[in-house]
Amino acid sequence: MGQCCSKQRRKHCKCYAGSYPDLTNASTSSNSPNASTQFVTGLTVLNQSSRNTYNDCNIYQNVGDIYTHGMRNRPLTEIVNTTAEKLHQHLRTVVDEKCGREYGRAVEPVDLVLVKYTGQKDNDPENQREKLARAVDKGNELKGDITVENMFERVKIEAGGNQTDEKTVGVVGAVGVGKSTLTKVVTENILDKKILSNASFVFYITVGTIELTRETDLFELLFATLIAEGSLSIQEAEKKELINFILKDPNTVVIIDGLDESKTENLHPYPQVLPFAKAKPMALICNILNGKLLKNAYKLVTSRITQFIDASPEYRPKFVLEILGLAPSEQQKLARCVCGAQFDRVWKILQDNPALLECCVVPVNMLMALKFLLGGGEASGIITLTGVYIAMLNRYIRSKHCGFPPGMDVVKKLCDLAFDGWQTNQSLFSDEDLGHFGIPLTTQQAFVNTAIKSDDMFAIRILQQDKVSYFVHRSWQELLVALRLVLFMPLNEFKSFLENAFESGDLENVVKFCFGICKGSVFDEAKQLPPAAQVDEIEEKKKFLGLISESKAKKLSKSVTESNREHDLQKWFHLFACLNELGSDDISLPVTKLLPTVADFKGSAFSSDVTNMAALYKLNNTTLKLKSVNLFFFGSALQSFGKFVQEQKVKIEDFKLQRCPDEQLKFAGSVLSQVQQFSHSCGFFISESPDITREIMLALAANIKDGLLQIDYPHQVARLDLSYFQFEDEGVSILSSGVGKVAELYMIRIGMTSVGAVKLGEHLEMETTQSMVRLHISGNKVSDIGACAITKSIHKIKTLEMCDCGITCKGIPGIIQNILNSKTMNPRLDLSENKVGDDGAQELGKCLHLVEELILRDCDITFTGACALAGGLSELQTPMIELGLGNNPIGDLGAAAMSKCFSNVKSLGLGRSIYAGSGCGITSDGISHIASGLLSLQEPIQSLDLSGNKFGDDGAKKLSKCLHQVKRLNLSRCEITSTGVKALVDGLSTLQTPIEELHLDGKTCFSMDADSWKIFDSKVYKLNTSWW
Repeated sequence: MGQCCSKQRRKHCKCYAGSYPDLTNASTSSNSPNASTQFVTGLTVLNQSSRNTYNDCNIYQNVGDIYTHGMRNRPLTEIVNTTAEKLHQHLRTVVDEKCGREYGRAVEPVDLVLVKYTGQKDNDPENQREKLARAVDKGNELKGDITVENMFERVKIEAGGNQTDEKTVGVVGAVGVGKSTLTKVVTENILDKKILSNASFVFYITVGTIELTRETDLFELLFATLIAEGSLSIQEAEKKELINFILKDPNTVVIIDGLDESKTENLHPYPQVLPFAKAKPMALICNILNGKLLKNAYKLVTSRITQFIDASPEYRPKFVLEILGLAPSEQQKLARCVCGAQFDRVWKILQDNPALLECCVVPVNMLMALKFLLGGGEASGIITLTGVYIAMLNRYIRSKHCGFPPGMDVVKKLCDLAFDGWQTNQSLFSDEDLGHFGIPLTTQQAFVNTAIKSDDMFAIRILQQDKVSYFVHRSWQELLVALRLVLFMPLNEFKSFLENAFESGDLENVVKFCFGICKGSVFDEAKQLPPAAQVDEIEEKKKFLGLISESKAKKLSKSVTESNREHDLQKWFHLFACLNELGSDDISLPVTKLLPTVADFKGSAFSSDVTNMAALYKLNNTTLKLKSVNLFFFGSALQSFGKFVQEQKVKIEDFKLQRCPDEQLKFAGSVLSQVQQFSHSCGFFISESPDITREIMLALAANIKDGLLQIDYPHQVARLDLSYFQFEDEGVSILSSGVGKVAELYMIRIGMTSVGAVKLGEHLEMETTQSMVRLHISGNKVSDIGACAITKSIHKIKTLEMCDCGITCKGIPGIIQNILNSKTMNPRLDLSENKVGDDGAQELGKCLHLVEELILRDCDITFTGACALAGGLSELQTPMIELGLGNNPIGDLGAAAMSKCFSNVKSLGLGRSIYAGSGCGITSDGISHIASGLLSLQEPIQSLDLSGNKFGDDGAKKLSKCLHQVKRLNLSRCEITSTGVKALVDGLSTLQTPIEELHLDGKTCFSMDADSWKIFDSKVYKLNTSWW
């Protein structure tokens, strides 16, 4: 096995990429004994494995000579070592075949994304690809950080000491995503002592190759492959000793692949089975899973998701992992390994066809697409998954490997087999089943992989062998079902089936294949599948696909109302994908007339979703207006969406970018020319690498600037939120030239210093022709120099927020001078969390007449500064709208100074911040001054915040007498108990007009009785009882 990529940030389970022989080359396909095995990862349609039907009489009578020549009464250690060695030698061949080592060019590990299963019963391919995209996103809560190397360590942690659960791992995933590959990789790691280095026995059970109706015992179940080969020489007494050892051994490993290959009804609770008793195989397997057999063993079991959930909880491991597929980086790695020198050409074709590329998260689809393109398949004009599968099937059937006589209708027979299995939920087919559909043994051999091979004729002769066949990947069965529908099914049956299938999530791929087969170039290829006979009613079937698409669009449109414009985006995307597979403008055109023209988009989008949608809107030149866009963009979807918005002139009122890959961020600005409000939620999750961040951020800044410069009118973008993107000074310099097109600009914590602030200030002076509504640059260390540069344009900014910007008292005079120079009223200035101090407060007191709202929360202002600000307030001719002094230690003296000028401020903040702080240090004495000031008012103050001040019940009693003089009062975290509450209730009872809003913390409210609640309900319009 190749070495793990330990330097990677995220490791996953490994599958292997090798070189694959040309499917059309007879010498490499038919002459090699392993040729059919190669098609497990290439083009196997059916898989065929040996299923052994033996019983005690048959085996032990016929192989008695082997036992006689064996050594009797051997020590248990020798029995264990000898048997384990033979078992592990056999497993080596299984692993090597699965990993593809026998096909020449070497292998390289390819990562599959492995995450903890979320417990959702979900086989929807759309949701599967979204989960994969989220898992490879380093900032998301769903992380692909579980590996083959650590899975058994993780299960022990998750089990929390439960011995039954701490050694059992479940693995689920969609068909073809790599569950069997994972089991082989785990097996190889154990055999190589890379994990579970003390493992004594490793048993590998493939449920799909077991005769489920024939009774067996534990020994025969575990050692079936060695018994089949005739390589196990052991006496009856030794067999019992061996089983007893395995039952107690804590280092035995049991790997069960394909639990879903049994019928789900077989997974009901089974009674306990004794170790040497005969029972149905599933009874034994389920007793292993629930710990009644092999309680001490390590266990790994795989299944498809739906079947796993449907099974009895008794058999489901507590710790379950989910394989999501190939991460984008691993798709490239696999492509490089398979394509070699042709990688650049092949990868460019895949990138230009996102619908095909996004199917390549499933390894089998990836390998099929690569093989198709390596053979120059793109020249046929077929670049869809349907076309790839049909072209490869056609190429393979006509190769010398198969050698079918002309006119043989092998494809129709396979289609009939696939359709019947689909309808009856049958996944395993015996020779009799295949014969029923007219598929003889000679035909089977061209499509199957025989897993059991041996040169020991004596061993083969003494066993009776049945053969079981199954489709190696569900994709093949889905394609063949679709081929039967389109090529061979009568029109009426076709209509009936499609009407039901369009509503079924389980048949989503079948429906998409049906549309794809009807595409002109693909259908021409499909008609050549033997026998190349004329297909009737194809035009009628294509028309019906158009009618059912139109009906689906009408149904989706009717679900949207004026009050609820949120569309079921994923269902629309599925419809778009089907129509794109079909590629017929005549059929798509009626659907385009039903497309929404006003909508809300919420959810997730991939590049193929956007390109499919854009094609339909462009076809009818439909105008789209999006009231709200709130999307996760995966892959290159953001780039595609920006192009769609620009080309179709899509108007967007509110665009919120939830997440996108780092490298896609640079395209975020492409939507700005059509957006009124832009915000995002991904600034926190940019890559931790400084180099990557810098490159991405500068590209994003340039893209946003270009988008803004395309705008004709100032302030056309009502709100642009770029907070937490680490643009730093260089990025700010790039962005600054477009600020005149933005009404509200948020640049919180973007890494800007005084250098960037100076540049931004220059552009504000030069380019802004009318007042900016809001500039929010808090959290940037712009210092005194930067603050002065920005405030030179303060007359052009209605609200300027510079919290926590490294401003000191030394910078305040420069800010004051800029305010005085403006000679205009400045609506709002927030300098919170800067070291303003008393000196700065004294300076600010001189310009209160030019500032409507001044917020100085947590600025190290004491009673001295408060007195200076109070002096400035007292001189005002017109009251300030708000003065905020929360979290400053002004104490009772500062409160007394403020209380003398309540008439000159409408809203006063003397409390704590929302999440922290202890108010202003005001006690009951300070409240006496505040109450006195309130009582002297001719009109009530609009708002008074006293939260976090520890004045207790005494302060509450004093405030209760002046509640009529406050419209909104905050008394959270003031240590008020039931006594204070009673005083407030008494005060409220006397009010003629209810108070507008009252804040009390949860602890205070908890002390209120029912009568108090009644008073609060009747005398307070809005009672806020949060714990903050």
